[in-house]
Amino acid sequence: MSSTTNPCAREIKFAGELRTCNLNDPIVLDTIAGGHTMRNLSLLMKFSGQRPLVGQYGDTPAACLKRFLEQVYSVSDVENVITLGLIGGGTNADDAFALVKEHVTGQPLAANALIASEVIAALFVGAQEAA
Repeated sequence: MSSTTNPCAREIKFAGELRTCNLNDPIVLDTIAGGHTMRNLSLLMKFSGQRPLVGQYGDTPAACLKRFLEQVYSVSDVENVITLGLIGGGTNADDAFALVKEHVTGQPLAANALIASEVIAALFVGAQEAA
């Protein structure tokens, strides 16, 4: 899905390429909510069957955004937001997990936290306002 068709989709330079990240995708939103529909069951299982945004303040997108705004986010917040954003932007789930494993896991956190915070902010205010 391109950023022109979804106001929450954001183009971000990640892993050496310009990639679309979008949390406002039905399958991604269902996965965040912990829904067990046939559409997202395999994706949910990649998160060990758990809601991917679990953390301080709760497991909703708003709770995760609050963690980024207050700079109390976790490594899993950064990894999961980027992974879900890539998937919602059209990247195959296996490729998204592999990209995050290579370019986020075990890497310095600041640059990737900035990317994740922009991706989750775009869900609330749109990609143009999150820039």
